[in-house]
Amino acid sequence: MKKTVIYSLFCLIAATGFAQDNIQSSADWSPEIYSVGKKYPGYIIQPSGDTVQGFLEAKMRCAIGGVGNSNQNLAEFYLNENDKKPTAKYKPEDIKGYMIADKVYESIAYSGGMLKKANFNLVITDGAIRIYEWYSTKEGFALIQQQSGEDLKTYDARRFDTKTIIAKEGVDPIEHGILGMQFAKKMPPLIADNKEMAEKVANKEDGYKFLQMFAVIEEYNKWKAEN
Repeated sequence: MKKTVIYSLFCLIAATGFAQDNIQSSADWSPEIYSVGKKYPGYIIQPSGDTVQGFLEAKMRCAIGGVGNSNQNLAEFYLNENDKKPTAKYKPEDIKGYMIADKVYESIAYSGGMLKKANFNLVITDGAIRIYEWYSTKEGFALIQQQSGEDLKTYDARRFDTKTIIAKEGVDPIEHGILGMQFAKKMPPLIADNKEMAEKVANKEDGYKFLQMFAVIEEYNKWKAEN
């Protein structure tokens, strides 16, 4: 009996992502798409929701060891590509978000830990329920070398920790793994305005369990956009 309980707990941990050491980012960080230090066309999203077009300087996806500036805590905005100095520097509490190259960041109350501090999180999936990614460097980051024949995504997965964050306006962001541990309890409130879907999740019907979370979010977002 004890072995069965331990095995079941291990399966739950594995399913919720805690057992995955090297999770690959869903974003494209290849140098052809994104190169640190380069300016890219983009915009900032003002508190009013209006956008201001211009250029932004590419930074690291996260600060090394949590120290310094990165895409997650600073947006350097330039009106003109050849400007030497930024027109403005924005922190997460200053604006709703920004776009740089092919990436959109939004300011949400998630900072990688227990503190509900505003930071820029990378938008992976748009919609009423948004999916974000948050990054941090792994221990020994500077010493991790790319191996012969190793592709960039695999190499980056060894250097960066990637967390998947689920958020809806008016609701505190929640980590993918934590949501998974109580999916039938925590997911229904996020989709409560679709009573039929919420009941399916609460009742753990086939196709509406944690392993189908992304499909559930996609279905809900499509419904929400049409209603």
